[in-house]
Amino acid sequence: MLIRKLVASATRPTKRIQRWYFGVGLVGLMLLMVWMGLRFVFSSRVIVDERHHLKLSGELVDLLANEHDVLGIDISQYQRHIDWQRVRDERIAGKPIQFVFIKATEGITRQDPLFSQHWTKAHASGFICGAYHFFYATRDPMQQAKNFERQVNLQAGDLPPVLDIELSNHQPDSIVRQTMRIWLTEITRHYGVKPIIYTNLAFYRKYLKGYFDAYPLWIAQHHADRIAVDIPNWLCWQISDEVHIAGISGFTDLNIFHGDSNDLRKICLP
Repeated sequence: MLIRKLVASATRPTKRIQRWYFGVGLVGLMLLMVWMGLRFVFSSRVIVDERHHLKLSGELVDLLANEHDVLGIDISQYQRHIDWQRVRDERIAGKPIQFVFIKATEGITRQDPLFSQHWTKAHASGFICGAYHFFYATRDPMQQAKNFERQVNLQAGDLPPVLDIELSNHQPDSIVRQTMRIWLTEITRHYGVKPIIYTNLAFYRKYLKGYFDAYPLWIAQHHADRIAVDIPNWLCWQISDEVHIAGISGFTDLNIFHGDSNDLRKICLP
């Protein structure tokens, strides 16, 4: 009996160590397989899809930019360092950038940390500027409006304020529209001008079409070779989110305006 106990006690740690090594090895093998799988997926996506995507996007940008006289960009904290003089000198399809929309706020408590800097420098560089708010249907719309009002002091010559609505947050259609109307009504009262509504084409057709036709629309539809014919009241169209602009590193959103330079000035605050 004593000998058996001695043998058992001597072999027990060895079995524990073996099990521990086996477990570590199994986990390591699984992690390696996951890493290799992800690496293959993402590397393949870049090689196969992105090059074609960028080429196609560039051709469509040139096509739409050629058909419209007034071009603009929209920016946020993701465009951290901007050489505004180079942006002024930039030409797309031979045309300058004339207006800039800048993100100001999001939800009830968030402010874009670079809004003031972008706003001041864009104005100083001679661009017509506008500010936008990223909206959540699940947050108090009046408090969201107050967040925007505290940050944005619009002056004569600025573009109307913009409501950026892209998410339903799983709310019913009626709630999305109701909360939007509260924000739009308050902003109209505060600034004395009707806001612009920004959204993507799918969201517009599901939630907004037929309900907000009195508001000017800024629609995002990338990689299309023509403007959708079912939106007669469109004001701006975001034709790409991956344009290279001189003076801005990385990708920037490019927009066309529905009208000429005189029309652009007419919609600005008096």
